[in-house]
Parts: sequence; structure tokens; C-alpha cells
Amino acid sequence: MRLQKSPRLQGRLARLLLGNEMDPNGSGWGSDLLLGHDPRRAALLAGSIWHARSLLKLVSRYDLSILIGRIGAEAHAFGIRHLANAIETTSIADPERLARQIEHEGHACLGAWLNEASALDRTRVLLRLPIGTAAENPAAEHRNAAGPLLSLVITHLATEMPTV
Repeated sequence: MRLQKSPRLQGRLARLLLGNEMDPNGSGWGSDLLLGHDPRRAALLAGSIWHARSLLKLVSRYDLSILIGRIGAEAHAFGIRHLANAIETTSIADPERLARQIEHEGHACLGAWLNEASALDRTRVLLRLPIGTAAENPAAEHRNAAGPLLSLVITHLATEMPTV
């Protein structure tokens, strides 16, 4: 995981994988679709909107501490703030299962959204994710929801400095 986050390794991998789509001096790298932010974070924000109804119903201190430990306070608050855009209508009461589903749906939405981008832009973001996430193979339901959800996420991310 530490190697994946290494800027030096990312540049070298990109040159190996993308060949002539990128300048040898790296000038073609520029800012990515996530404005330099962590793709996992973007996925958690999107997934929290997807499951916002469940987030709102999870009120016990014990359950909230488990959930926030897994997805973070930012994603929890972001999902509740965007309740009107929630996709999932079935509630999930188990905080561990909800956290897994938020991560899964968020990665799938991110992958569906990236499918609409150029191969270079898609690869630049996917290289920063672990292998095997739902971003690699999103379902049709994610393709339909990805644009509106990621629009909210990107608007939020654009208000701050990138961490990656």
C-alpha cells in the first residue's frame, strides 16, 4: 500500500502502462479527475450518499462508533447532508455491513464515473486504488447514479487542497 502512494513509483508505473500517452518528463500527468484527492475517500463520500437513509437511522452510540471508525466522520456527515440524493431504499442496521456496502457502492460509482473518462484519466485514478475494488467492474445501477453522486463529491473536494 505504501508503494502505491509513492509519487515516484506512480510516475514510473504510468509511463510503463500508458506508454506514449504521457510525456517522458511527466508534464502530461497534471491534475487528475479527483483533483489530486484520495480515490478511496471519494468512494466513501459517494457511498455514504448512496446509503444516506441507513446512516440517518443508525443512532446508537456503539453502532455509530463502529461505523465512523470504518468510514470516518466526514463521510458520515456528508451522506446525511445529501440525504435527498440517496439511492438505496433498504435500510442496513448492522454498522459493519453498512460500512462494507458504503465502500462497495462508492467504489462501484467511482468506477462507473471513470468509465466515462479517457483511458489515461481512468488509469491515473485506478492506479491509486487497491486491486479488486468494485471500481473495476461497476454494475448498471452504478452507471445510472454515478454522475450525480460524483458531481456532489467533486464539488466538495474542489473546496479544499488535495492530500495526495
